[in-house]
Amino acid sequence: MELKKLDTNVHDIQLVSEFIYETDVDLFRIFFDKNRDKALLKLQKIIKAGQNCYGREHIYVAEDDSGRVMGILTAFRGDEIKFLDEAKVYADTMGILDFLKMILVKPIFDRISASKIDGDDFYVGNIAVDPDIRGSGTGTFLLKESFKIARDKNCKRMLLDVLFYNMKARQWYEKHGFKVYGEKRFKWFGLDEGRDGTWGMEYLL
Repeated sequence: MELKKLDTNVHDIQLVSEFIYETDVDLFRIFFDKNRDKALLKLQKIIKAGQNCYGREHIYVAEDDSGRVMGILTAFRGDEIKFLDEAKVYADTMGILDFLKMILVKPIFDRISASKIDGDDFYVGNIAVDPDIRGSGTGTFLLKESFKIARDKNCKRMLLDVLFYNMKARQWYEKHGFKVYGEKRFKWFGLDEGRDGTWGMEYLL
């Protein structure tokens, strides 16, 4: 298995976007579109555009020997994401209502539901594996590679967020050395406060 940076001229963007979408369906339904196909098209546009948290430069793919994409990782150093750069991408790729949601509402949503990311933090946004090969070690491979990338970028800490209902994921990250350092509960956006919230998890490098 080999990790490669996403190449939009080589890799299947449809497949990559589907992997990312399935990691947080609720978020993409709220901010992109309730219709899955429409949400995927919008996600593909910002992947290709770059300079945002889902931009091509922050996506890595795990390939087998035949070149098949087995899983993906999206991750970035905190100071690699600039609000004005993201805003320009959204303005260029989205309609006015989606643009306003992304620059006005999503930052508020992120503050109440996700970790605060400092410039020298390495944030793991998404790890997803092809459902047909889960249990093959691909997820562990992607996570271990993320440690290497974080150290290469001279980051001091790795961060990620896990939804309350995904206790299995929390336990998996804990097995690999992450610790819960905080939690956030949210009752806005039509979500259930008791069920919907996140654990902030960190790994000190």
